[in-house]
Formats: sequence, C-alpha cells, structure tokens
Amino acid sequence: MSAQPRARLPALLLLTLLAALTACAPPSLRAPATGAAGWQQQAGARAAAGDFLGAAQLYLQRAAGEPDARAAALRVEAAEYLLEGGHREEAADVLDGVDVALLDTPLLDRLLLARARIALDSGDVDSALEQLDRIRQPDTLPDGGAAYYRLKARAYRLAGDALEAARQLIWLDGLLPDDERLDNQLAIWQLLSGLPDEALQRLRGAAAADATLAGWIDLVLLVHQDLRDTTALYRSLDAWQLRYADHPARDFLLPRLQAQLGRGGQRVDRIALLLPLSGRTAESAAAIRDGVLAALYRDDEQRPVLTVYDTGTADQSVWDLYQQALLDGAQFVIGPLLKDNIRQLARSGQLDVPVLALNQIDDELAPDLPLYQFGLSPEDEAQQVAERARADGLQRMIAIVPDNHWGQRLLSAFGQRWRLLDGDLRESQSFRRGSADFSGPIQRALNLDSSKQRHRALERLLGRSIAFEPRRRQDVDGIFIAAFPREARLLRPQLRFHRAGDLPVYSTSHVYTGKPDPVHDRDMDGLMFCDIPWVLDAAGNWADLRNRIERLWPRRAARHQRLFALGTDAYQVIPWLDTLNTQGFGFYSGATGILTMDGQRKLHRELVWARFRRGRPEPLSLSPSDDSTGRSQSTRR
Repeated sequence: MSAQPRARLPALLLLTLLAALTACAPPSLRAPATGAAGWQQQAGARAAAGDFLGAAQLYLQRAAGEPDARAAALRVEAAEYLLEGGHREEAADVLDGVDVALLDTPLLDRLLLARARIALDSGDVDSALEQLDRIRQPDTLPDGGAAYYRLKARAYRLAGDALEAARQLIWLDGLLPDDERLDNQLAIWQLLSGLPDEALQRLRGAAAADATLAGWIDLVLLVHQDLRDTTALYRSLDAWQLRYADHPARDFLLPRLQAQLGRGGQRVDRIALLLPLSGRTAESAAAIRDGVLAALYRDDEQRPVLTVYDTGTADQSVWDLYQQALLDGAQFVIGPLLKDNIRQLARSGQLDVPVLALNQIDDELAPDLPLYQFGLSPEDEAQQVAERARADGLQRMIAIVPDNHWGQRLLSAFGQRWRLLDGDLRESQSFRRGSADFSGPIQRALNLDSSKQRHRALERLLGRSIAFEPRRRQDVDGIFIAAFPREARLLRPQLRFHRAGDLPVYSTSHVYTGKPDPVHDRDMDGLMFCDIPWVLDAAGNWADLRNRIERLWPRRAARHQRLFALGTDAYQVIPWLDTLNTQGFGFYSGATGILTMDGQRKLHRELVWARFRRGRPEPLSLSPSDDSTGRSQSTRR
C-alpha cells in the first residue's frame, strides 16, 4: 500500500510550471502582479474565486525572496492551497522542498497534515497514519483540528478499523457547526452499528472511562437488543437519555432515530410460511421452519398467526399456494426456498402482499415488486474474505477451490471483489472433491512444480545430481481456500508441508462444522474464517435461543445451525424491512449477522471473524491490523 517514490521538481521549474498553469486560467481568475503590500489579500481573493494555483504561485513567489524560515512557512501554505485545488503532485513537490528543521511546531503539524492527505489520496493508508501520529498539537491547527480528525477517521475506515474511525469522528463532533453534526453522528452510528454485538459488549467494558464513547456504544447496543420489542425499546431510550443527559447525540441523532423507529416496527397479524417440507430438501426446510417457530414463541409481544404451506408436493404450484395464503388472510409471506419457486413468483409481475424469499436469484425484478431476497449466500462470504484480507494489508493472493460449480462461484465472487479493492489474484487452482491429496494444486499454485522442473533441467544440463530444496513463489502474501471441514483439515497442514505455513490463510464459514471439535480441527490452527454470530457467539444474544433449539431438536440442530438462524432472522426482520435502506439506520443486528439491503431488495450479511487456535475458533479483534501484524492502533489519536 506504499506510494512509489517520485522525482523532486526543482523549485524554479515548479514555479515555472505553476505560472504556466495559472496563465491558462480565465482572465477573471488572474490578478495583476503584486508588490510587497497586499499580496496575501490577493492570494486570498484568488483562492475565493477558485484559482488555487494562482494563490499558491503568489506564496511561492514571495517565498523566493524571504529568509529561510519564513520561506519554509510560505511554502507550507502554498502546498495547502494546491491541495485545496486538487493539485496533489504539485503540493507534494512543494513540501519535498521544505526543510522541516526550520518549522515551529504549529507549522510542522500543518506540513504533516498535508503529507497525510497526499498519502491517503494516493491510497497509502499506513503512511498517512504515520504522518498523523507525528502531529503534536492537532487542536492548534487552523481549523481547531477538524481536518485532522476527519482525515484520521477516513484512514482508519480504509484500514478496516471501524472502532477507531468512529472514535475520531466522536472527537471531531464537538468541532463542527450544528448544521454538520447530524451527518457526522450518522457516520458514527453507521460505523458502530456495523460491529457485532459481542464486540460492542467487550468495548463497553473498556470504554467505561470515556462517557461519550460509552454512551454511543450503549445506544447502539440497546437498539440492537430491543429492536424486536418496540415498547421495550422506547423505555430503554428514555433510560439512556437520563443516564447520558449531556451526550451530544441527544440533540442531533436521537430525534432522527426516534423518527426512524416510528417508521419501523409495524407488525403483521398473519404470516404464511412457504417451504419444501417434503422431498430432498425437507430436512433443511424443517430447520428453517423450526427457527421461525422458535423466534415466534420467543416474541414477548402479541404473536402473529403462522400458517405453514408445503411447496414440496406436486399438488399445487407455488403461485397457487401463494394465492391460497392470501385467501387465508396472510399479510406477509416468508419463503419460498428453492430458486425455481422464487422465479415463479418473480415472473408474476404483481404480489399483493410482500414476500421474503429465503434464497437469491439473479433475475432482474420490477423495482416496485415487493419481493425481498434473503439467504446464506456463499458469495457474500467470499466477498468478505476479500475485504478482510485487503484490510489486513494483503495485496497479492492465490486461491485454491474445488473443481465444481460451487467452487467457481466462490472464486468468482472473491476475485471480483478483490480486484475492486485493487488486489492482485496471482493464481487460482482447483482440487477434486473427495480427494485427500492436495499436493498437485498446492504445488502449481505455489510454483513448486516449476521449481522442480528447473532443478531437473539443470541436472540434465550438468549431467549430475545436485542438492535441491524446492522454493515456493515469493510474490504472494496470502491464500484463499474454499473448502468444507474434511478438506480444510487436510489442506491446511499440506500447505505447511509445502513451505506456505507462513502465509495467512482465509476461508468462509464452510470450513467449520459449527461445533467445537479440537481433536479434528487442530490441523486448521491459524486459519481465519467468517461465520454468523449464532455460531460464534458462545454466550451472547443468541445463546439462550440456540440452547433451547438444541434441547428440542438435538440432531437437526447439530447439522443445521445456520438454517435455524436463517429462520430466526426471517421472522424477526419483517417489521424492519422498510428501514434497511435508509441513511444511517440501514442495519439489523441478527443471528445471521448485521443485515443490510441493496437497491434490488436483496439482504446481505456482515459476518464475524474467528481464527482456529488449538482446534477451537477464537474471535478476532475489531482491528484487522491487530490480528495480522501484532500492531495495535487503539491508542492512536
């Protein structure tokens, strides 16, 4: 993520270039040459008219005739004007010519801030944070430090550290005029709402000494936890206001939040559940059904009437069952599960009551069709692997996936997101399902086979045996694997055997059975994967419901944990579907993850992360850099 070194422009050449650029400006933006008096006012007038190049030129002309210390200060101000006008490279050249030893602390801080802005605009997050960390007195910057905190929040967000990004925006909030504070607080809310509840609870204990941060975390948590019960939620909000009487969110974000809650939470009296309870998918459908029932009976408010329709028989089409549900009074439909059945409803062109399908199709739908799509999409997970690896600072990866349609789906989703993040997928290899020996695809992915071929060619050339140790490729810094538990337990140690044990390995939830199994999973130690809170949150919000389901349906719960969670969320998210695409509040903290919705009414899941250690999954920290490099950023300000 480091920027490439640039050649420095000589000061005279730079002045000539700026003069040429300024000469191209319209006459209204060009001021006459100035004497000693009034040049700063003229520079300000040029900047106010949008001629930042002209303003910078005046400062650089003035610097040419001043003593060294004064000239250095003027060059810093010229660079600030250039940045304001979007002339990043010219600003960088000006700053490269400044002798920092001549600057006092306030001017040095301004130079560091400008360099951080240039680095961040160039995509070099680490360098930007390094420059910002060297600023000694952000509160003495010309704007009181607002640009500093805003820039630092942007850097942490790009680094994947939502907590630190939110913390910087919290410090920024008090520096902003009132008409900018709601947007800033919505950004804080969005960052913290995207964190899992169990992570927020851990943070709550650590933030006890910071009442403002603690208030933000408490507000997000109570909304997440009471979202299913609007009466309890309003009581919790009243209690929060009493506890945090001076919290900045009271005057700006809280009224918007209360108005938003007024839009959501509208419950229905009758729900239809369309699932294939007979046929080859019957067991999976039963797990979803039981997840819906478990959530319904957990509901403390008046429970709706739930009617279940079997779409697995040949007696009636899905469309006929939908119509029957309407005749029976259904106000909302959960299901169907199978893609062909979803397409049948989608092609109808008109749905009189909304449908929450439990899978996703690629068909283009009419924008006003009330058909929501929600499922355990493996593509979502592969994309989050790409996001996590990029946030960890990786840029060049290889992928090893099964040689079937599922493997290609995950590879395609990972590759597309990886390239959008400016990552480089150097190689992909596939393995045959059911295989126990992955040496072939591993060696090809790591170029070990090429290394061996070069060795054999050299032996033939020399006519004698020579000592040889295969050397894997050195141009990669991570591996993505798509595999199920049996395959992952074999892949991980074979990667170590083939000299790739030092490379971080990422995967999706499919590598984990959902139950701790340290005897069999120890071979996966070090592997990182994403999964749903229901599986990884051992003692959090979902523990009671999960334990109840395991007592009621032990065999099915052991095999289909994630489908129980899907049924649970399908029921609980119904009242909030219309709020999932609104600014600042487009989140639902569910058993399957943080739910959001795109413009096609498809729900997406933000999962939590874990790493195998001694055969057990352990949650990863909130800052990817802490886990991957051992570097902690939590104390940076």
